[in-house]
Amino acid sequence: MDIAEPSPAVAMTAVSPAQDLRRAVVLLALWTLYAIWRQWGHWPDDLSALYIAGHLWQTGQSDLIYAAPPGFFGGHAASWDPVMADLGIAGKVTFPYVYPPLWAALLGPVTDLMGPQAFADAVLLIQMPMLAASVLMAARLMRPATMPMLTWALIGIVILLASTQSYIALWHNQPTITVGFLVLLCFTCLDADRPIAAGAALALAAAIKLTPAALVLILLLDRQYRATLSFAAFGAALGLLSLAVTGTALHETFLNSLGLIREGALMSAVNVSLLPALMSLGAALGLGPAFDTQSHFAILAPIPGWLSTGLTLTALALTTAFLMALKDKPGPERRATGLFALWLILTLFGPLGWQHYYLLPLLLLPGLIARLSPRAGLLLGLAIALPSTRFVFLTIGFLPWPVANYVWLACPGWLAVLLTLYVRARRAA
Repeated sequence: MDIAEPSPAVAMTAVSPAQDLRRAVVLLALWTLYAIWRQWGHWPDDLSALYIAGHLWQTGQSDLIYAAPPGFFGGHAASWDPVMADLGIAGKVTFPYVYPPLWAALLGPVTDLMGPQAFADAVLLIQMPMLAASVLMAARLMRPATMPMLTWALIGIVILLASTQSYIALWHNQPTITVGFLVLLCFTCLDADRPIAAGAALALAAAIKLTPAALVLILLLDRQYRATLSFAAFGAALGLLSLAVTGTALHETFLNSLGLIREGALMSAVNVSLLPALMSLGAALGLGPAFDTQSHFAILAPIPGWLSTGLTLTALALTTAFLMALKDKPGPERRATGLFALWLILTLFGPLGWQHYYLLPLLLLPGLIARLSPRAGLLLGLAIALPSTRFVFLTIGFLPWPVANYVWLACPGWLAVLLTLYVRARRAA
């Protein structure tokens, strides 16, 4: 049977994959320019800690790098006040430095070349293109074949413009943007059969924030042994470099500071994890200590040992269940679903589930919704979109218990995403 050729009208309106990609890239480039313009000159509370740590290293004050206020959260240590005054940023908001010592040492010379705000703007020029590229790499992992790249890019831009996760990441010029980019780059390289580059990207991400190191489980499950060896080699090289440059004492201080973070649960609307959700629920039911019901940000509460252990064991059980369900899946599906699920497990069941940690799964989410029935996709989309919109987050203070109401609203949606991923993983290929 002969196949009729498309009519001239259809041929004229058809868009080739290359054209589709170019249009998506142009659209994301425009968003990048807008984001840089909008954030230019803005003081980033989180990122500023890296500059101050670099300055402390460069000026021989390394003993102050990991200084933190009582309770760790809610601001900077008083010992930083004279330093910030010398830098001309007295009165600005900043937070403790929580990254490995290597980055303070590497940023030290940079602080001699530019001031704090110039540094923030320079990082903006790097991280905003990374965020736009992350939308494209998320498409490589999760975009359905029938969805045009332009459509995916439009959805990604809506997420970047309207979500709380993006708003907080941009407000703080958060290094999580770079970490997410490197993690997506790792899995994109695996799909492109570039295992050495994939392992190097994951090692660099784990050298900035330690959590991505857990994603090596997916490399092992996928039998990506060259990528795993690359990760180990590059990770070891970065670790040895850090020890050689900064010494063991500063690394001990770094590990001790991580311990301080885990001493109490941060009851906060920006900490979307099961720990504050369950503790606030226990308080509401009279089963645990009561909290200030009008607090909007930081309440540090002691963590019951049984709860912390229970969440850790549950996270390990869920990780094992996903690994077993995915082991016989095709490679691309195994990697994409594994990344999506494990990132959510690490964030939901960890001590801190900062809002900006959810930006990576949020960029992957449209691919999952598109694979569901219209009704299931709509319900899952609403479960995430409702608490994720900036409007809901910024008006949460009108509720009688701002912290508890928000985490109760946000956690179930991400648990539903995790359940949906598992159900799909269990289905026959």
